Amino acid sequence: MITEDKIKVYKRYDGDIDSWARSGSKKEKSIMTDEDWYVIDGLIQDISLVKKGLASSGFSETLNVKLKETCNNDSTVNQLQKLALTLL
Repeated sequence: MITEDKIKVYKRYDGDIDSWARSGSKKEKSIMTDEDWYVIDGLIQDISLVKKGLASSGFSETLNVKLKETCNNDSTVNQLQKLALTLL
């Protein structure tokens, strides 16, 4: 489950999993796993495709369902969407 705390860790390392793996604190590593990192990467990529208009409406609908299933609340979804916009 993706949470705002996990997104904060992801942002702290600018999405660089190697940097997090090398210098992340024990607390950060207890909050987040490699799998969480890959899920966030994938969601950001999918959100970016939709925002750029490069995805079908079906893909967009599927993404919305995936976001609701993967994120713990609407605030987390909003944080991911904001993060994706900064990376466009």
